[in-house]
Amino acid sequence: MPDEKPIESPILNYAPDHLVTKTMNGGRSGAVHVYTLDEATSKFDYFVRRFEQVFSGLKWALPIERGSVFFAFVGGGVPFRAAPVEPDAFVILADPRAIDYALVLTSRLQVLGPMAKRFRTESVEPTKDYSGMYLLDIAKDLIFHEELVRESIEANGVTTNVFFSLLCYVICHEYAHIAHGHLDFRLSNDFREFTATQQDSELTARTLEMDADASAVTLTFTLLEQIFLAGIKPRIPAERLEEFTAQYRLQYLVGITLAHIFLDSLAGKDTVPRYHPMTYVRFVAFQIVLRKVGESQGIDTDFVEEARKLVVDTFVHLSGDVSNLHHPIAANTLVHEGEGEPVGEYTSLGFHSAAAHLEDCGRRWTRLYPILAKFLRGGRLAPPYADPL
Repeated sequence: MPDEKPIESPILNYAPDHLVTKTMNGGRSGAVHVYTLDEATSKFDYFVRRFEQVFSGLKWALPIERGSVFFAFVGGGVPFRAAPVEPDAFVILADPRAIDYALVLTSRLQVLGPMAKRFRTESVEPTKDYSGMYLLDIAKDLIFHEELVRESIEANGVTTNVFFSLLCYVICHEYAHIAHGHLDFRLSNDFREFTATQQDSELTARTLEMDADASAVTLTFTLLEQIFLAGIKPRIPAERLEEFTAQYRLQYLVGITLAHIFLDSLAGKDTVPRYHPMTYVRFVAFQIVLRKVGESQGIDTDFVEEARKLVVDTFVHLSGDVSNLHHPIAANTLVHEGEGEPVGEYTSLGFHSAAAHLEDCGRRWTRLYPILAKFLRGGRLAPPYADPL
């Protein structure tokens, strides 16, 4: 499967120097250092061009009607964050270390067991024994111990489509916070109405995250499909088009699935907001939205479940059993069989149980909708009578 490479063109969406200075001096980044464009391209040119590729697509798919959005790389602080710098200027900040972690994770998993077989890559099995380990512990080990997995990045057949899809989803999520007026809302007097208690605060935060998730799914789908049509499909022989199309879609769905595990792995008291870390409920919401988007475009939505299962099977390959993984993306229900220990399984009951929790966010969304409409900078909000997302 051919990859779509970033085009060697001018970088137009990196924050200009005066915004970099403001971001740094204003303390809005929480970072040790904010890189200028020259610094970023000299140290992280490949990552800069990948971000530029996403931003160019976003400006086409969801133009900001009021204000400007840029990106900048930071040293330290939150791995990914959208920050207001001026009244109508925003910067999406990203730590290159976190981007590199994403590249390591996606590259390593592609050369293991089921994923290597499905994507036809050279198998590079680990020298470390992961038997019995939890899914997130394995993911963190792959992410943070780069020396154990770096050789897999050079393995034959590894595609960057999975990495790019993960990255695209994360960027689109932060972009949606800006486009849908979430940052403006948080700075407004209206916000107080929805944060009177800690419970109120948490529910409002979760609802805004769900909204950003839903937009990120739609945008990532739109951008990856457009990239395929414009840059990859013309290079595929007609007799192999159906096979390659299915492979490409599975790759980017695996990337979005891994984004949830990746962000879970980075979660910590100093790296993500305290009251809305990644949860299974958000993963279920992502699946619901993606299926609706796929159906609206006439695309087989079975790929959504196939991507989840492929990711899980690859972690099972390392750990030994799905029950070892202790993560709801792998097993969302405990099934009691006789007098033995409960066995973890992934069932529709667990899925629908999580989906039911979205109802609270739906009720909060109904109240937030008319207020957020005042702050909308691009795109459109879902009608308040629609599904919770």
